[in-house]
Amino acid sequence: MAPSPSPSPSCSSVSSSSPAMAFAVASAVCVFFSCFVSVSQAQNATTDPSEARTLNSIFNKWEISASASVWNISGELCSGRAIDSTTAVEDFNPFIKCDCSNGTCHITALRVYALDVVGEIPEELWTLTHLTNLNLGQNYLTGSLPPAIGNLTRMQYMTLGINSLSGELPKELGNLTELIVLGLGSNNFSGSIPSELGKLVKLEQLYLDSSGLSGQIPPTFASLKNLATVWASDMELTGRIPDFIGSWSKLIVLRFQGNSFEGPIPSSFSNLTSLYRVVCVTHLLVCISAD
Repeated sequence: MAPSPSPSPSCSSVSSSSPAMAFAVASAVCVFFSCFVSVSQAQNATTDPSEARTLNSIFNKWEISASASVWNISGELCSGRAIDSTTAVEDFNPFIKCDCSNGTCHITALRVYALDVVGEIPEELWTLTHLTNLNLGQNYLTGSLPPAIGNLTRMQYMTLGINSLSGELPKELGNLTELIVLGLGSNNFSGSIPSELGKLVKLEQLYLDSSGLSGQIPPTFASLKNLATVWASDMELTGRIPDFIGSWSKLIVLRFQGNSFEGPIPSSFSNLTSLYRVVCVTHLLVCISAD
């Protein structure tokens, strides 16, 4: 009688004289096939149709295009480097990153940095609700930020600095409670800082310098205890520097120069033992600068 064929390696059965060796081989095989299936699924998945239409519309309005050798291969947006886990969003420009883990690819990152884009941010951009990373910095974008920006509740890194955006900041920015980095500096905004930004308790870096905003620092900012970097220079901020800044124990860099603060430096600043650099020279108040 012919011998029975040896079973193929599987996650549940690997023939070996050593139980330890069997476990190691089984684990390696499982990892290999899991990775293979994951990559295959990503390659076979397609971009959400509504997101594809939205991104194509935005790029058409901005008169920019993708590099078909990098992503958008054969017209499929989420392809090539866009679904390569080893490629960072900063590696190409313009560029997107996608998550295809559920069979349909969703756009999670969009980078259009320093490409001399002119005009307003198209309204449809605020429908890309899977975005976690958005960098539109250093262009010539105009217009205001609408309340619909509050739809991007997955957002972690948002950079809109060095543009010509105007109008008041929408209070709906406070809906983006996953934000870690928010960059709005070097724009033409008006009005005060929305108190709703105090809801962004995961925020680690905040850039508002030369943004056009003015007024007092909202009391709600007392909740922003994860802040490590704050650039708020040349903003015409007024009133006293709040005592609660002394509770920002993770603060490393603080820039307050070019404002109109009054009164003494809060004694609570002595609590900022991680502070590496602080600059807050104004007409009525001078802080120590340290490197």
